[in-house]
Amino acid sequence: MLVNGRCGQDGDDVPLLALTQHLFMSFTEREIVEQTVVPMDGREAMHTVMRAKLDGVPKVFNAYVLKKDGCVYDLVGIWAAGKFEGQRAAFEGFASGFHTLSEKD
Repeated sequence: MLVNGRCGQDGDDVPLLALTQHLFMSFTEREIVEQTVVPMDGREAMHTVMRAKLDGVPKVFNAYVLKKDGCVYDLVGIWAAGKFEGQRAAFEGFASGFHTLSEKD
């Protein structure tokens, strides 16, 4: 699992779709299985399930990309092709509980 946040770099002017595509640039044989805009932490996020190869090995990726307050957050789960469905609900439960903190928190 990967959780990454970056602020003040590229979030304001770049669409969610382009930010999502950047996550997968180095993988081969990419196939989008699902891609939808979903609510996350009071904003819209791009949710993508993708099959792709990482160093020639088939993997399944479950990714959420969120832009909020000048920051971009990536939440990505990576599984061997046969393990995804058994872990999907746990990862999506984790992602649905993701919240940023304000300076007041």
